[in-house]
Amino acid sequence: MLSGSDEFMKSTDVTSQRFEAKPKALDNFVFAGLEISTTDRGLCLHQRKQIGKLTMLPPDAPFSEFKSRLMSLGWITHTTDPDISCPLAQLAQTSSLLT
Repeated sequence: MLSGSDEFMKSTDVTSQRFEAKPKALDNFVFAGLEISTTDRGLCLHQRKQIGKLTMLPPDAPFSEFKSRLMSLGWITHTTDPDISCPLAQLAQTSSLLT
């Protein structure tokens, strides 16, 4: 995966010409649950599959399941949606009081 300024991209072209390298291709791929798609405007990052796995917990769910879901949400937040990191941190602090 290559991403950078125009100067960086030109530099990688020069390096590719000096060494045996595969041609550049705009591929879509998944890395650590993060889905990366290439578009004509750049990269698109999303986690539709990861988010789709999250479901509501029943009121009688064990605390271990709650912590597991909290960690899953934390991973999603960390990689694609920092807007909800503050409420998630508050939830984690509250849950630590229950242990």
